[in-house]
Formats: sequence, structure tokens, C-alpha cells
Amino acid sequence: VSTQSTGLATELPRLMSQVPQDQEVAHEDFMKNVRKRDGGALYDDDVTPFGMGTTLDLLNSPVPVKLYQHEFESLGPGEDGKVTGTQAKKPMQDSKLPNTTLKRIWNLGDIDKDGKLDVREFAIIKHLMKIKLEGHELPVTVPKVWLESLNIEDSETKR
Repeated sequence: VSTQSTGLATELPRLMSQVPQDQEVAHEDFMKNVRKRDGGALYDDDVTPFGMGTTLDLLNSPVPVKLYQHEFESLGPGEDGKVTGTQAKKPMQDSKLPNTTLKRIWNLGDIDKDGKLDVREFAIIKHLMKIKLEGHELPVTVPKVWLESLNIEDSETKR
């Protein structure tokens, strides 16, 4: 038993360091060296459809609120037009994403930090979940193009 405990004490940390961790990817990092390109499936080696390029496309596209509208309404928003964290928890957990990832997604999507979601915030959360489920990394902040497309003022993000 002592040998097994010693083996676990030395091997477990080594093995855990090999488990992939959630990585934060800054939208600006994607943009640094990206230049406009004309069509084609493959570009220079800095952006491909199998790496940053696909994620970049997702981060530069508006959030499709209408796609998530019915699900939001089925949760029964209150008089303030928002759903609570309790109401949003089950559909988020149904994604089977780890709770640590869901927490990061919630923190990104709850733009006004009131612990509730309006339809725009719900759409951001669902879109972030979709991005993560498709194997892409989450952005560090909600892309400005998303906020602009949803008519969310920068002042709302600073509460």
C-alpha cells in the first residue's frame, strides 16, 4: 500500500498536467496578424479552417438571437423579461459541458452582472456553448461585434 501511495503521489500530478485545460483566447490575439483574404479554403499557415480561422469567423459573426428566442421564451421569463440563473441552469447543464466551463460562459454572458439573462444575454450564452461544443476556445471577453449587433452599450458591460 505504501508503494502505491508513493506512486500515486508522484504519478498523479504528472498525469494531471497532461490533461488539456480550458484555454482563454483573446479576440484581439486572433486579429493581430490576420489580414483580409480573398476566398479559398486554405490560407497562409497562420490561419486555417481547422484552427484560428474558424474560431475567428464565429467571433466576428453576429449572435443569431432568433435561433435561441423560442428556447428562451419556453423558460418563462419574468415580468422584467429575464430568466433567473435557476431557470437557465438546466438547459446549460444539458450541454454536458463541465461546470467550470459553464461558469465561465455565464460570467461572459451575464453582461449586466445582475444574475439574470435577457434574451440577448441568453443568446450570447447559447452561442458560447455552441462554440465550445464545436471544439473552439472561449474568448476572454464578449466580442464587440456581438455587443454591437445586439445593441448592447459598452456601459452595460461595466456594471
